[in-house]
Amino acid sequence: MLTKAFPAHVKAAGEQDGLAAGQFEAIVSVFGNVDHGGDVVLPGAFSRSLAEWKAAGDPIPVIWSHQIGDPDSHIGVVLDAEELLAGDDRLPEKLRGNGGLWVRGQLDLDEPRAAKVHRLLKGRRVKQFSFSYDIRDGALGERDGEKVYELRDLDVFEVGPTLLGMNAATDLVAAKAGTCPTCGQPDSTKATPVPAVVDATPTPAPLAPAAPTEPVLRSADVLLSLQVDALAYDLDI
Repeated sequence: MLTKAFPAHVKAAGEQDGLAAGQFEAIVSVFGNVDHGGDVVLPGAFSRSLAEWKAAGDPIPVIWSHQIGDPDSHIGVVLDAEELLAGDDRLPEKLRGNGGLWVRGQLDLDEPRAAKVHRLLKGRRVKQFSFSYDIRDGALGERDGEKVYELRDLDVFEVGPTLLGMNAATDLVAAKAGTCPTCGQPDSTKATPVPAVVDATPTPAPLAPAAPTEPVLRSADVLLSLQVDALAYDLDI
């Protein structure tokens, strides 16, 4: 499974956007744009996978930062997804010449982590989205004299907000604040400054080097390594 993450421009939204409490709209992939890994997603790359999700009747999960093994990080679902081609009026102006994968999602505001992530999005403290995928069809290509890898057909597994990015062109179109539909508490739209934490613990004296031992690979280490996004470069896990 591979992952891609993209910085996003956060735009506040209101009732005029037609979004319910906890919903968001985002362009999670941009067509024709070379990312820092040298990949280019082509129009049509998601069409088969989106059709399969729709036929199955199952929602695409919204997961915080690819933490697929943590149930608390499953923070919502994709309500609707569509490839928007270049020139579509629903695209942010800066992406009108590209097109991309648009999603409308619902965060579970009655869950603490989902509500926290929603506040981070509204406060512009998290400004990136990502998705995980496998490649069905891809090939080497060229853009402006540079070698690239064209992604032509992808299996999409999940999308979600993340802290790490690879491509400077995606866009969080809207994020609607409101009242949690199940707990009845208001969802704040303002970020609260986080005070710096000063560690006053004295630095311990260095320990003498231990005798060399054979490395031990624990199952917990393997699981942790599978969950790390490693600066959002493509990982085949």
